[in-house]
Amino acid sequence: MQSAPLQYFNSWSPASVLVASAFFVALLGAVGCGPSPSATSTAAVDPGGWQQEDTAMLSFEVHQADHHYDLFISLRNNQDYPYSNVFLFVQLVSPSGRTLTDTLECPLALPDGRWLGRSWGRWVDHKIGYKPGIQFPVPGTYELRIVHAMRSDPLPGIASVGLDLFDRGPGR
Repeated sequence: MQSAPLQYFNSWSPASVLVASAFFVALLGAVGCGPSPSATSTAAVDPGGWQQEDTAMLSFEVHQADHHYDLFISLRNNQDYPYSNVFLFVQLVSPSGRTLTDTLECPLALPDGRWLGRSWGRWVDHKIGYKPGIQFPVPGTYELRIVHAMRSDPLPGIASVGLDLFDRGPGR
């Protein structure tokens, strides 16, 4: 004898199952998918700890100088990372060599210890807004150089650092 829920689904016609399946797949696609980055780059960090002299060098291509972009820094740490934030020195280098330098404080956890990023097993992925709506002056290869600015050296618990660049299109 089948349980009540199985009997309910067995009473559906093939057309009903097809419509329900299509709706479910469309719902997952709408909820689970956002825009894809136009560029992404990731650098692994030494498992023994991120040394301050170890610069993450990330490069990306800009094809449209008239477009606006959102530039994010991605950071992956493990559950044993001992701090609730991380300070970063970030340099954005243009194709001509012109450099823009920033110091960022990136909160990674709430005061109660809950991570702000997306947890996957022992890893936590963070997407940190760096340059929203930036317009690059010329097309070409740009470079993002990132070093940590924490007192602990080496910095334990960081697995990788990267970038995601999203093209918002012209004039947005």
